[in-house]
Amino acid sequence: NFDNIKDSKIAKFKIFYDEYQRMLSESNLIDYDDMLLSSVRLLQDNADIREYYQDICQYIIEDEAQDSSSIQQKLINILSAKHKNLIRCGDINQAITTTFSNADVKGFRDFINNSNSVKMDCSQRCTQDVWQLANNLVHLTKSSGQVDDAFFEIYMKPTGKNPQVKNALHSRIFTNPIEEKNYVLTEIKKVLDKNPKSTIGILLRSNKQVASWTDFINNSGLKTITRSECLEQKAIYRVIFAVMQMILNPFDNNVIADGYEVLSELGFYAQRLSPQIREYKMPFVEADFDNIDNYWLSRFQLDLSYWLSCSHLAPEELAVKIGLYYFTSDIEKSNVYLISTLIKRLSMNYSDFSQLLQRFEMLAKKPSLSGFKFFSQEDESNREFLKGKIQIMTLHKSKGDEFDYVFIPELSEDNLALDLDNVQLKASDFMENVRNLNPDYKTKSEIDVKKDLLCENLRLMYVGITRAQKYLYFTVSKQYKSWGKLKEHKPSMLFDTLLKDCEREV
Repeated sequence: NFDNIKDSKIAKFKIFYDEYQRMLSESNLIDYDDMLLSSVRLLQDNADIREYYQDICQYIIEDEAQDSSSIQQKLINILSAKHKNLIRCGDINQAITTTFSNADVKGFRDFINNSNSVKMDCSQRCTQDVWQLANNLVHLTKSSGQVDDAFFEIYMKPTGKNPQVKNALHSRIFTNPIEEKNYVLTEIKKVLDKNPKSTIGILLRSNKQVASWTDFINNSGLKTITRSECLEQKAIYRVIFAVMQMILNPFDNNVIADGYEVLSELGFYAQRLSPQIREYKMPFVEADFDNIDNYWLSRFQLDLSYWLSCSHLAPEELAVKIGLYYFTSDIEKSNVYLISTLIKRLSMNYSDFSQLLQRFEMLAKKPSLSGFKFFSQEDESNREFLKGKIQIMTLHKSKGDEFDYVFIPELSEDNLALDLDNVQLKASDFMENVRNLNPDYKTKSEIDVKKDLLCENLRLMYVGITRAQKYLYFTVSKQYKSWGKLKEHKPSMLFDTLLKDCEREV
């Protein structure tokens, strides 16, 4: 029902929605939501089709059930109605409803309460201090009386194989943001000095914070990885861009050394040899091959000469040649061709190779690229590749991940309210206004919307806590800068409740 729309954002949404539906119809396409809705309608309206699929689906097992939407739950309930052999597995305390398919937490909770449930409450991921903290958060929330359904009352137990460390929890409150960032950086350097292959995660509330911390850590000389669709983080992009930069600047030893560092870091050449390239008094590419006494440098020079001989190719063809030279898996090859397509589009507007590379580099920094969805890269799931690097991401994106050391900075009630009195509603809640377009939807009161947000924040905090295998750091600054002025931050209520026994500096 789009009649009598007063909210300007909803009015714009209607325009977008109508245009989106028109494009789908003209292209004879349906989207993922259409697939679900049409499947449910098909099964509900056609007994013969419903019986056919119910006979096939003698057993149904759903993983990550806490992320299932109401329409997905309706679909599996129809399919399992005959044999009633439905198994749903998930951690309801990690249901993040704002990013995972509009998850229906209540639906999964009802399923648990009305079915023969088996508690899988043992975990070997975390050290004792960490899993006890997660349990204490559940208990504190249950006893506070502010919200009833943020958590399902289940408490984590160890398996006997959990990491064994002392003083796993660290809590610090600082006066200003510089003190906080310098503390985190100092602790990370201590970790890497002690064990250079440690896995480290910095988990934050917003993408804006991710960008700020990424710049800060990168400027310190440490290497970071951000979990996003950002092309800059893809190994294939880094290789293609590095080789193209060397082709553009073949006589600049610094550019050649930078390229070598990228390629060696990814395992194509031996590491820590780039300083030798920088020290050459003549262009490395012109060095006498017979006088290069290091196997890897001589091999690299041969490859470099080969790339220079390919400089006549169109940029998109060059990208394919570079990508297929270094990468061999089907997933990697698919991404090579996606990058080649992107470069071809750019070359239509940038005939100059230097300008094209500049634009390519700019686009690679964007969180996502319209029309381009890259397949999962092997380096993103390769634990060896991640060791010794600082992974920076939002709390939402950390779900399913784990780290030896987890840092949760800027933990204020302003950024992630964990007390109902501190939950702030936007002037206009867009999703709530969209839901109100449905005449059958029961409009929520302001306090109900606040409680929903608090439940989400609490579960998000639970996710953050349980990412840590060994050590977990919480920090906050009492001041922050906004529009050039210092303002006061209210530290998270965790500091005065669950973290009050941690040794900390105020």
